Amino acid sequence: MSESHEITAAGAAPAQTAAAWAPRPFGLLVASGGDAVRFVDNFTTAAVSALACGGGSEAFFTDARGQVLALATILRTETGLLVVTPPGLAVTLRDHLEHYHIREAVELRDASADTTAFLVAGPQAAAAVARLSGSEPPGDTLAHRAVELGGVAARIVRVAGQGAAGYWILTDATATAAVTRLLADALPRADDAELESLRLEDRYPAAADIPSKTLPQELGRDARAISFTKGCYLGQETVARLDALGHVNRRLVLLAIDAPEPPAVPATVTLDGAEVGLLTSAARSPLTGGPVGLGLVQVKALAAGELRVANAVARGAPALKGGPDEGGR
Repeated sequence: MSESHEITAAGAAPAQTAAAWAPRPFGLLVASGGDAVRFVDNFTTAAVSALACGGGSEAFFTDARGQVLALATILRTETGLLVVTPPGLAVTLRDHLEHYHIREAVELRDASADTTAFLVAGPQAAAAVARLSGSEPPGDTLAHRAVELGGVAARIVRVAGQGAAGYWILTDATATAAVTRLLADALPRADDAELESLRLEDRYPAAADIPSKTLPQELGRDARAISFTKGCYLGQETVARLDALGHVNRRLVLLAIDAPEPPAVPATVTLDGAEVGLLTSAARSPLTGGPVGLGLVQVKALAAGELRVANAVARGAPALKGGPDEGGR
């Protein structure tokens, strides 16, 4: 029995104390061709053209008004870019980009059905991935490289600040069963509820947490996903104007809720009976010992008085050390 299995048997959550694996639902857009990097760079807040091969960045894709279409992870490869999106959004993003595609040498392909993603998470994730691949995994956040796992070609991506810290394993869908067996034999499987609580504690928004008309700075990931020095891109005028103003009117926040169970979402946040926000994700949190909820709330309301969610008192949850920025650079 491995060390990780022993820790699990003792009752601790393996993705928090050791290492565990889980399938990772996702979408994948592949951009290839001689103009792929330059073309995609024109439609995202990240400095894609500045990425080295084997590097990556979070990125917002925005419309012409600067409103968020998707929060994605962009990985630069030898042949172009891998754009990892929430489930179902790769084809939407492809169609958005194709609307502007004229003569550029770029092919945009929704590869979601052709690729399988796994997560290996926890403080011992690096050691676990090293044993599985026979080599040291990437150490920098969103660094990635090709490896072999039990004879199967895969790409290992170092992740942090997007929920459970650890590694994504991207592999061809035809190898799904083989990689699943490899991981299941080596590590315990992480519980979905555990991973959801880790995502909320990292304040990483899922697609449900990004309603229409959301602005990038409202999501508090400026340092991870926005370059304020790159060239022009679709929606840049709005992003630059918000940066000049120095604040937004609402912000994605994690609220600790004084209740026995998480509220059903969406859940309205009120102040003195008036609606001031909406929680769109909720879970139990080891960080607070009780329920927490993630959602957009008016900035003024956060300091104005007692917030309530589903008739329970709610307050800002403590931030994780080294967590994402919350509105500043």
